[in-house]
Amino acid sequence: MIGSPRVPRFGSRHRGARTGFAAAFLLAALVVGPRPLHAADPPPSEPVVSLEGAPYVSGTSLARLLGATRFWRADVRKLVIRAGSHRLVLTLDNPFVMIDSRTVRMTGPVRALAGEVHVPVTLVDSLPREAGLPRLVFEPRSRRIVRVPSGGVIAAPRLVQSEATARVTFLCDPLGDARVIGRSRAHFRLRMDGFLAGLLPDSVPPPALIQTIREIPSATGTGFELVIGADAQGWRLTRAGDRVILEIVKRPGTEHESFAPEGPPGPRGLRVVVLDPGHGGEDAGVTVGSTSEKRLALALAGALKNELERRLHARVFLTRDHDEAPIEGRRAEIANRVRADLVLSLHFDGVPGTRARGVTAYCPPATFGARERPSLPGIAAPLEILPWRDVATRHAVRARDIAETLLAVLELRGQGPARLRETLPAPLLGVNAPGLLLECGTLTSPADLERLNGPGGLAELAAAIAEGLERWQEERP
Repeated sequence: MIGSPRVPRFGSRHRGARTGFAAAFLLAALVVGPRPLHAADPPPSEPVVSLEGAPYVSGTSLARLLGATRFWRADVRKLVIRAGSHRLVLTLDNPFVMIDSRTVRMTGPVRALAGEVHVPVTLVDSLPREAGLPRLVFEPRSRRIVRVPSGGVIAAPRLVQSEATARVTFLCDPLGDARVIGRSRAHFRLRMDGFLAGLLPDSVPPPALIQTIREIPSATGTGFELVIGADAQGWRLTRAGDRVILEIVKRPGTEHESFAPEGPPGPRGLRVVVLDPGHGGEDAGVTVGSTSEKRLALALAGALKNELERRLHARVFLTRDHDEAPIEGRRAEIANRVRADLVLSLHFDGVPGTRARGVTAYCPPATFGARERPSLPGIAAPLEILPWRDVATRHAVRARDIAETLLAVLELRGQGPARLRETLPAPLLGVNAPGLLLECGTLTSPADLERLNGPGGLAELAAAIAEGLERWQEERP
């Protein structure tokens, strides 16, 4: 949790050096690069075979996915599958199936192949949807029957575009969480609850505000990444019934949000990184039970230092390597002396009495480089003098760019939800480099606390942060 006794309090908990505070909720995703993002184990599935040009699934596979028992009655050539209180009766060469007391006509008859009963995959759409009975779907990309995870199903998105507007509609059953987790045009990312059970478009014909859309790995739910055209100026994510709708427009209205500022072109080297473990000494930060923020931050800094040295071959400096009170100005002195390419201040949040959880990144407002300066003909624009405390705002666009990718990876690695706040936090005062303050978890959240204190919890968090920085280096504009 951030804080400094000489910086005025901002809002209810955080202290900052500027009054501009623009919140931008990211929704988790990535990622382009040669190394795959960590993803959760795939849901249980069984293969499909082709019979007479149609997809079929075996009775054994069907029973396995339903957690059911099966009985073969050779005298009447019937297969009976029992799943809980439900009963399916299948008869060879018959297109009808008995589901409890209902008779359902399938798209083809029951067939035998290699001594095994097979049924058309369309049968799974007629199975009862009740608590306790697994839901199954046919996944055409892998040609497998999949047991739907708890997040539900996302149908193939529908993309409609014109010269001025593009709209992607996701049909979700049930409708779960859906968030934007990366707002740059080159890497616009969403994370949604649910399993994608449809095909994405292979190509997008012009005119195209949305140029490509693809699925990306996610530890929970499904991630999507879009490439947005340079003409697009605004976006909006809405829900309507069982649909999630992403709208991209050339002429935004008040209801639309802006894309993230474009990062500067050129190499993205992180050769020198300064890690600032928050708090220390008598300042324990957030404390929940026997867990203190200062201890976790120092342990995380050590693990992250190793990850960055291994992955990025960077020189990594710590503002403290033991339990000592921070000295005012020490962070900036270290960062400026070693000419840091990035300063990352590591903290953990605490919001008692709420359900708050996840991670939050604070970066300087990315508006310094975009402000218009008055000029007169023949006279150069006046030089803008910054107070030394605000020097980090010179690097605000790059810091914001790093935050977008870093938070997307954290979201997709299951460390979210992830949020972005634009304000200059106290630990970055006087730092002449791109800088972020990262609240790496919420200690008052039982789920976050258990994950961070669990075996490998901090190691997984350090790996996710390092991967986010590595991905940012690889995603050249």
